[in-house]
Amino acid sequence: MGPRNVSSPDIRVDCITDEVLDAIRQYTIGWVFFGIESGSDRVLRMMGKGATVREVEEAVERCREHNLNVAGSFIVGYPGETERDYEATKDLIAGLCLDDVFVSSAEPIPGTPLADLAVRTPREKNPAFVPHTGEYRPLDLTESEARCFDLMMHADMYRPQIRLVTDEIYSAYLAEAKKQGRDIRAATDLILRYARA
Repeated sequence: MGPRNVSSPDIRVDCITDEVLDAIRQYTIGWVFFGIESGSDRVLRMMGKGATVREVEEAVERCREHNLNVAGSFIVGYPGETERDYEATKDLIAGLCLDDVFVSSAEPIPGTPLADLAVRTPREKNPAFVPHTGEYRPLDLTESEARCFDLMMHADMYRPQIRLVTDEIYSAYLAEAKKQGRDIRAATDLILRYARA
């Protein structure tokens, strides 16, 4: 135990106080992990996050004032996410300059609002199934996979210590985006099968 071995669990951007941030700095490894999810207030409302982009920005700023490292988790490919929403997420990452970023494609889990949305979203409008037709078209990705892959590389350019995307990192990001895509399509198909039963 002690500050070299203990990290604080994920915390909501609207639940931090000076006392909490001081305790994280004093008693943990000094990192705060936020589930930011999107740079679009519209998508955050669809997700039911209960927080706004402005609250995210303020929370990250407060963490910096307390000399804490900040990591953020993001979700792409949420049904209904537009190109404009996705670009807002990229802009937010560029502006926040987070110490670490985790990117996932939206995965429907049975019994959740996202699973219900996945059931209601036609396959031809679900980013987990729609073929990507943009710059990554030769990679044979879905829109969700392309955004996941792109955001991983984008985030690396906006860290305090820029991470160069080498061939190995590129391949690892591409493999991860494709794996998430396969898993999400399988989960969606399973949910759809039981929803029709």
